[in-house]
Amino acid sequence: MNIELSALEERAEAQEHMAEALRILNAAIRRTHRAGLSVRVEVLTMYSREGTLPQLELGTLDRQRGAI
Repeated sequence: MNIELSALEERAEAQEHMAEALRILNAAIRRTHRAGLSVRVEVLTMYSREGTLPQLELGTLDRQRGAI
């Protein structure tokens, strides 16, 4: 039973961390946009023994001049 509870706690903590990371990312995107830049997002797929795992690659574009 402790193993099940530990796994549930770990999942709940992982969900909380993901939610916080998304809040921070969204705030950074809004700040970048206010600074006159656009955000470029590319979703990459990483392959491992456990299966596929999406990875994000982020960059900025100057709306006036192009890629930074």
